[in-house]
Amino acid sequence: MKNITIKKIGIMGGAAVGGVIGGSVSMVGKLTKVKFLDELGSNIVDSTIETGKIAGDIASGLTHVAVGAVKKQPERIPQGKQDLKRGGGAILNNYVDNFRTIVDNSGELVMGIKTKDGRRVLNGAKTLGKIAAISMITVGAIKVDTEKEPSEKEKEKPRG
Repeated sequence: MKNITIKKIGIMGGAAVGGVIGGSVSMVGKLTKVKFLDELGSNIVDSTIETGKIAGDIASGLTHVAVGAVKKQPERIPQGKQDLKRGGGAILNNYVDNFRTIVDNSGELVMGIKTKDGRRVLNGAKTLGKIAAISMITVGAIKVDTEKEPSEKEKEKPRG
């Protein structure tokens, strides 16, 4: 029962931080009609909630393992290990996903420069900027929507 409470506290903490910081950034984006800031704010909210979820899993795992060891309740230790694995696995998966996103968007940026496609350069730079901004707030959990605006070359392609 207590592990659910710890997990919920982690998620609520992440949502609170994300709501204050990300919500403020998003609101500024909406008021100024700057889509990038609105998206960045939403991505901050998603990322901080994910960070809170991971923190909740790890705190729950540590609690189960500690209580199981101290109070001689070995049945709690496997649950604690499972929570720790889930939290650690989520961090690892996020780092892998973030690395792929950085590589993909760096490639997009380079290809945009090579082909003199300003939209491609801008799309890659926006996504990398979001990652940099969010990584200053969260640890191991970055949820970013990549820029999907068509490049200049894609706009020129005839449809049919």
